[in-house]
Amino acid sequence: MATDKTIQNDQAAKAFILSGDPNKAMQQMMDTIDSLREVYREENDALHRSDTKYFLGLQDRKIAIARDYQSGAQQLLERKSDLQHIDVALKEQLNDMQKDFSGLMTENMKELDRMRRGVNRLNDKIMSSAREAARKRNVNYSQAGSLNINERAVSIGLSEQV
Repeated sequence: MATDKTIQNDQAAKAFILSGDPNKAMQQMMDTIDSLREVYREENDALHRSDTKYFLGLQDRKIAIARDYQSGAQQLLERKSDLQHIDVALKEQLNDMQKDFSGLMTENMKELDRMRRGVNRLNDKIMSSAREAARKRNVNYSQAGSLNINERAVSIGLSEQV
């Protein structure tokens, strides 16, 4: 059984550490951004095709790369004074990558919202069909013993005791 200390040690061993050379560190961050951008492209494609299996299969990889990105960004912030000495071309390339990445993130958010709306519509259709079926199949009797159609609301939620 893993303890908290074991888990922390495992995480520290897998930590994303940037190079001491500012130019190499910046290149490592750009490589991480490229990896994250590729995952988002695949995710957007899966969302566009409504391929939920593939979409869900990407999540572990996306989380791992996002953690590396977050760790690298934190390291860069801590070494801000060192980064003033990196190549101007590298800085411009990083800015261009960030702009491209922002556009990709916007597209990802739109695709996720589209998928969410579709799932909500499906859920609403299922619930209304279930309510209609319950209303039609649920019978009751009047005081005189005749058969009435059930006009009251019928709960179709699951009981926690079940």
